Amino acid sequence: MKKSRQAAPKKAPVKKKRLGIFHSLEQCIGLVFFLIVLMVGGWIVYTIVNWMDNPERVVLSQLIVTGEKTYTSDQDIQQAIQSLGLMDTFIGQDVNTIQQEVLRIPWIKQVSVRKQWPDKLILNIVEYKPTMYWNDVFLLDEHATVFSLPAERTQELILPALHGPEGKEVLVLDEYRKLNDILKNNQLKNGLVLVITTISANERYSWQLMVKQCISGNSGDAMLCNDDENIKLVLGREKIEERFKRFIELYPEIQAKTAENERIVAVDLRYNNGISVQRNVLNKITNN
Repeated sequence: MKKSRQAAPKKAPVKKKRLGIFHSLEQCIGLVFFLIVLMVGGWIVYTIVNWMDNPERVVLSQLIVTGEKTYTSDQDIQQAIQSLGLMDTFIGQDVNTIQQEVLRIPWIKQVSVRKQWPDKLILNIVEYKPTMYWNDVFLLDEHATVFSLPAERTQELILPALHGPEGKEVLVLDEYRKLNDILKNNQLKNGLVLVITTISANERYSWQLMVKQCISGNSGDAMLCNDDENIKLVLGREKIEERFKRFIELYPEIQAKTAENERIVAVDLRYNNGISVQRNVLNKITNN
């Protein structure tokens, strides 16, 4: 008797269990890895930005110099700041220290220093303005403040020269202004002008001047002067303004008595009843 074989019953397909919204464990792991990478990347970006924005880490690297820079170059300022060493950070840099160092430049009168985020250092400078030479080496401003400039930066300056004892700058400048005002109020004729080129006072306060004769030009034109024909005026220790006025009054007469081949060299005004005129005649000297 033959046994009949029955077909085995078919197994129902096994359904994979879903992990939430993910279709597989691989997708879940992939998302977790992506989020970790995103977080690490975000942390790196945040750290870098925070480091860059931290004033304690940003180094000042740009220098801007403003103001009327007649005699000052950016290099002068850079050298002054570099003498302090390497530039510090935005927060760490002391603007007062920079200000004091820049003020060590002899012709800088004032300086303001400020920092501008993120890396700028801005300086505004005010220079002394030279009005006179002082003792051949220094310069004076209008308030008789003594300062100096490199010789190569004063080659084109044409200024009166003042000489006197150290510390007496104000006294000598005041005397120059008094005598210059006398000149302005006692003009010569025929367009002739006397110009004070030098005023000197020695330790005993005996005064001397050097003046030169110029011809005034038309309106706006420069005066024509012979710089090789200065006249020395010896004024002494007293009655300085009075003696100078006397010279201006007598100058046309002195000129009239001077021959064409003669040049007035010096005039001594210390006498109460006259003056002494020294002339140069063909390398010879005569006296009146």
